[in-house]
Amino acid sequence: MRIAVCLRQGLDGELGPFDAAAYEAALRVEGAEVVLLSMGTPRTGELLLRLTRLGAKRAYLLTDPVFAGADTLATAYALSRALRVISPDLVFCGRQTLVGDTAQTGPMLAELAGLSLLTSVMRIDSLSDGSITCQTREGEAISALPALLTLERVFELRLPRIGSRTGELITLGAAEVGADPAKCGLRGSPTRVAKTFENQSGRRRCRFISRDELDSVLQTALQSARAVGDGEGEGSGERLVHVVTVGGAPRSYAETVAESITELPLSDADTLTREIGELKPDAVLWGSDPRSKRLSSLVAARMGLGLCADCTRLECEGGELAMYRPALSGSVIAKIRSLTRPAMATVRTDEGGAREIVVAAGFGVHDKMDAVSAFAERLGADLAASRKLVDAGIARYETQVGLTGKKVSPPVYIAVGISGAVHHIVGMERAGTVIAINPDKNAPIFDYADYGIVDTF
Repeated sequence: MRIAVCLRQGLDGELGPFDAAAYEAALRVEGAEVVLLSMGTPRTGELLLRLTRLGAKRAYLLTDPVFAGADTLATAYALSRALRVISPDLVFCGRQTLVGDTAQTGPMLAELAGLSLLTSVMRIDSLSDGSITCQTREGEAISALPALLTLERVFELRLPRIGSRTGELITLGAAEVGADPAKCGLRGSPTRVAKTFENQSGRRRCRFISRDELDSVLQTALQSARAVGDGEGEGSGERLVHVVTVGGAPRSYAETVAESITELPLSDADTLTREIGELKPDAVLWGSDPRSKRLSSLVAARMGLGLCADCTRLECEGGELAMYRPALSGSVIAKIRSLTRPAMATVRTDEGGAREIVVAAGFGVHDKMDAVSAFAERLGADLAASRKLVDAGIARYETQVGLTGKKVSPPVYIAVGISGAVHHIVGMERAGTVIAINPDKNAPIFDYADYGIVDTF
């Protein structure tokens, strides 16, 4: 059994948490030969060699000037050519990287490499020569081999053993993997970054209140139940002729840019590819739930289309769709254009939290979780958590809100003991009314809250 783990070096020179989880998952498969695969500059080889000390037999580095500037589709194409050289039984990828935050490369790679696909894997239950059974965010899933799995952040990567040795590093260029330069790098990328700017979305004007005012503020917020979101504004006024939404979740975004809208049901990649081809719309919009993300990536790879991920705002400019999305862990907003028609995008929609109120606990109340749970129960609220609370083993990963967790947009979001780091804000910035409770009046969370209570919980 040979497992290839696809990795991307982060801006800090290390692995992101999802890629680290994928590598650890591969190392835990008994008797497997694990190899690493990455695309980057020659300096990426230093990281790969260091990582082989953990157990990988060898590492493959795709490095060539023609690979530079690749978007997700061009990256998936180059990696698919390398997999022909490696011939793995399984391919493990992290759900997403923190550089692009798209969750697209893994599914696109599966499509281009002709592999079965399982996404958002939480646990591997059984593995044989012919099939694999996993628990995913959507439930149990079984797939025939060879297959590609995208892993959630469910494992911490082990440390190297004392005296462990580095494995072999094999460098491959476009010629060695038989890659068509026209499909690689910037030349082969159907999406382009038109502009980037600092992310100021989600900022609010906080009104500080006393603890005694909380109940009345909650009642007012629930009555108004306002839905805040960059994607639901008036738009630029200019309209595309025809936009397709897959499922109903993206409709509010489509209404900002479309003269006419056709809604297709979430079905399968074969059906959706055919229907989109027949309709020939100007743009196709998808939700941000796991199934929509998976299907959009498969369809984009089949049709050779650009796909922009996790958009928070859309505009029509000169008959083309301009797509705005957070990038680099949410610190910047990128304006994206597609060179292909139809333009395709996943738009930020609610991934969970069916109740009207979400109470999110941070590490600041790690020793008061019983009280926080009782507070959420009294309000009839869903209980969520920050990453630090999850990393400490106090809350379950499934409850985590933020960049490496889930995104929610309830009518009311109450942040208790949460500092307000950017990677948490991107998971809750589309909530209706945000109430923050924190003893530090200078905590960043108050910049993203409608109401603030400066107090211990």
